[in-house]
Amino acid sequence: MKTKVTEAKFRSVLGRVGQFFSMVALGAAILTCSGASAQNLFVSGRDAGGGEIFQFTWDGGQSIFASGLYKPWDMAFDSAGNLFGVDYLIVGGDLPGNAAIYKITPNGTLTIFASRLSYASSLATDKAGNLFVADYDNGIIYQYKPSGSRATFASGLYHPVGVALDSAGNLWVADNSIGNIYQGSVYRYKPDGSRVTIAVLNAGDRPADLALDSIGNLYMGDLGGKIYRYALSGVLRRYSRTTFGSVPNSAQSLAFDSAGNLFVVDAGGASGTGTAIPNAVYKFTQQGARSTFASVDSVGESFACVAFQPIPCCQ
Repeated sequence: MKTKVTEAKFRSVLGRVGQFFSMVALGAAILTCSGASAQNLFVSGRDAGGGEIFQFTWDGGQSIFASGLYKPWDMAFDSAGNLFGVDYLIVGGDLPGNAAIYKITPNGTLTIFASRLSYASSLATDKAGNLFVADYDNGIIYQYKPSGSRATFASGLYHPVGVALDSAGNLWVADNSIGNIYQGSVYRYKPDGSRVTIAVLNAGDRPADLALDSIGNLYMGDLGGKIYRYALSGVLRRYSRTTFGSVPNSAQSLAFDSAGNLFVVDAGGASGTGTAIPNAVYKFTQQGARSTFASVDSVGESFACVAFQPIPCCQ
């Protein structure tokens, strides 16, 4: 069964396919291999102007990269610097087939890459430019070639979220539990589609996203606020799980920068005492020390998902 947080996010619907995109303030990022200071962070969300893609410099400077969206969700960059993102459309009301994926080229050209999807929860790209899309409602992972042609890469899941790709082309995905009917798991798919179960989730887990660090450890953000780390290279206890850190409310989206820092979107909410918890982006060092990287600074502003543009010379 869907959690209330996930249901609210994935069922948010938006304006028409031919009218909801416009680009503003397209800033060219100068990317070098000198470190994470050259990497810009992209954050989907909303403000008073509607759906936006925000761009943050390494020191927290904020600008708008794209606007005219309604409520954009997950994003992924390919190796050529194209940005793919999910948005949801109003097609006869809150009905299946209301999601679209847009593509923004490095020079700012925006096109609709795919449309009439169900509730696309997560995106990832491989080195060949193929785009993988997790369909939360239908339990399917689709593979889109750069040409836009679609094939089913994996099926038979329940509510997949958090797809991530490693350097060998393996696809990692977390599949949510459904009450006492189905126990959620973390799976690894080889490029040929064969599947291995990496971990069985605990009954109370509510996975939202996955990310891999540079040495191959797997991180899972949970809607309960925890960030778990699976040590995939362990010898005595392979795939052992530890708690890497936490955020005040909901660890909704994860992304690593080139220096190994983990950035996490906290969806925000209200604490048990009634004190508001702000929607924010937190930064974790490799040692797990947490600091606030960005927080909403105006009424109606919110953050949803994060992505880093790859540094071309470091791939």
